[in-house]
Amino acid sequence: MKVVACLARTLLLLFLTTFLSKAHGASASPSPIHGNIVSRWSSRRSLPTVIQTSASTSASASTNASRRSNVTTQEKSKPPLLSLLSADVLSAFISSALLSPLVTIIDKSVTLSAAGSMTLGSALKKNALTLISNPMKFVTSPEYVWICGLYSATYIAANTITTYCTLTSRPSSSPKLIGTTLVNIYACVSKDAAFAKMFGSCAPHSVPKRSLALFSLRDGGTIFSSFLLPQKLAAVFEVMGINHIQSLNVAQLTCPVVFQAVSAPIHLLGLDFYNRSPGELMGKTRMAASVDNYFPVVGARMLRVLPAFGIGGIGNRMLRAEMIKRIEGGL
Repeated sequence: MKVVACLARTLLLLFLTTFLSKAHGASASPSPIHGNIVSRWSSRRSLPTVIQTSASTSASASTNASRRSNVTTQEKSKPPLLSLLSADVLSAFISSALLSPLVTIIDKSVTLSAAGSMTLGSALKKNALTLISNPMKFVTSPEYVWICGLYSATYIAANTITTYCTLTSRPSSSPKLIGTTLVNIYACVSKDAAFAKMFGSCAPHSVPKRSLALFSLRDGGTIFSSFLLPQKLAAVFEVMGINHIQSLNVAQLTCPVVFQAVSAPIHLLGLDFYNRSPGELMGKTRMAASVDNYFPVVGARMLRVLPAFGIGGIGNRMLRAEMIKRIEGGL
């Protein structure tokens, strides 16, 4: 029994010694099979990380490629500057050429009436008959060229400033107001000075600074009521439930027309300072003379500004938008 027990203890000790020896040897120098198993297990554990890293790299590359593609597409699809400027100029000239006959008739008639050469009604009738009987003579006359050039310059300034601000992603309200005001005041004051010399009651002479200042004040207000105020009024109409296009059109027609109630006496006073020098009349007498023609002139100037900055402004905006749409559609 003791022998059996001793043999059992010997076998157990031998087994434990052999097992521990193999375990130590395996940890010190793993067999190829063990190394393969460990390698596969490690690779399986790291596989999600590899896949995630690969996917992240692929997504980043795809995003960068997409961005480069978008930039390239935008650069290719951007309309050429020359084409946009051509649309700006052409829409401005067409709008001006169409509205200039009526504006020419009214401006010439108001100037003749302020000079006392004839009544406003007679002058309107005479100039309208000239347009009907001899349109070629009318559209080649100096007064028509002045009017057409005036509004072409104003619309070109407004359109090109809008294009520049759009391309550079800048707000256009302030630059448009400043640019169109400067261009319109210079062109309109020059036109009024030329009209005063052509149709005034006295021999042509230099235009007084007072007249130039009054004409500038009148035109600054007209520009504000024609290009900036309609957008603010249109926003009010939209709040009332009117859609954007209708709101903008109604505001574009309303603002410059209503402003003529303010600008008409300024215009008449400027003409009066040209026709009668500052030292000839007292202030009250001069104002009374301007007030006498107030209502007829306000009515005439409302008719004048309706095509000039109302219908003409809408026509210029719609023509320009359609031309730019066609340019972009052809890319």
